[in-house]
Amino acid sequence: MTNSERENRMSRRQIWQIVGLLLVIGAIVALFVWFVDLVAVGRALQTADFPLLLLASLLLLLGLLFYAMRWRLLLGNKPSLGQTFHASNIGHAGNIIVPARAGEAMRIVVLGRGGSVSYTEATSSFVVERLFEQLLRLMALVAAVAVGAGIELSPGSILGGVAVLVSAFAGIQWMVRQRARVLLSWPRRFAQLPRITEDGARRSLTDLLDNLTAVSAPKQLIQVMGTSLLAWGFFWGFFYATLLALGEGFQPADRLAVSLGALALSPPSAPTQPGIFHASVVVPLAAVGFDDVALTAYAVLLHILEMVWMIGLALWGLVQTGVSVGTVLEQKSVTDS
Repeated sequence: MTNSERENRMSRRQIWQIVGLLLVIGAIVALFVWFVDLVAVGRALQTADFPLLLLASLLLLLGLLFYAMRWRLLLGNKPSLGQTFHASNIGHAGNIIVPARAGEAMRIVVLGRGGSVSYTEATSSFVVERLFEQLLRLMALVAAVAVGAGIELSPGSILGGVAVLVSAFAGIQWMVRQRARVLLSWPRRFAQLPRITEDGARRSLTDLLDNLTAVSAPKQLIQVMGTSLLAWGFFWGFFYATLLALGEGFQPADRLAVSLGALALSPPSAPTQPGIFHASVVVPLAAVGFDDVALTAYAVLLHILEMVWMIGLALWGLVQTGVSVGTVLEQKSVTDS
């Protein structure tokens, strides 16, 4: 099979994946239109408090800033804060606009083109970043349950999640301390897999271990955890201020639980397309008794703010980095293949 034939096959596969995901999104939106009182949702949105929306926007921007700061720490402070900020925002916008989490590959491309880190370094940093994201997501979910969101979460599942995170951190410590052993034996094992060479596996493992070192020492771990908590603290403030902007949509006793539950279900650090975002917030919380109309208005308002700021910041980032959308998509296809 020639390169052009492989590229055509991949293009057709990607097109069908996008078509399938768009159909899913369309079905979700259609269900909302069928089951939700859109007139009531519109009335709720019209009464939103504008100053509180400005406050929510500020808190979202601060959360995105500290999110980029944590990514920079995980990369050993090699890229500048501006580079990581712009790359992460372009990735967030990509996840909102393009299906299949394409924004993750986009931000790797943007950061890799900057020259301060390699593509494999940027990619391997996701291992540690996702670990912290899951930890904070679990913390938000546990907090939501504790204040009465009603989401079913058994003690066994909580302990299981904690055990996984503890095991992951222990694994990080072991890999860093056994660096020479890992680089000696693991590349040969990975080279047995299709399309992986021993030299390529060694380079990727070297970059991964360099990034894991960012959380291996107590001081570095405290810095990364501190920026993570600040980022998610501001994200929760964004969710809570947006909820307050809806006025009487939720009872005062329910506001903390709803905002924490929504944050755990669909945080700004993992943005998604319209429809999918709304379903991930509305369906679980409505299932435990919260008003579906108020939840839909809340989800719509959250997503509008995220789209406006994340897409706006992404356009700014493209101008500042000098990278075109076509270049990002073209190099994304290369890295995916």
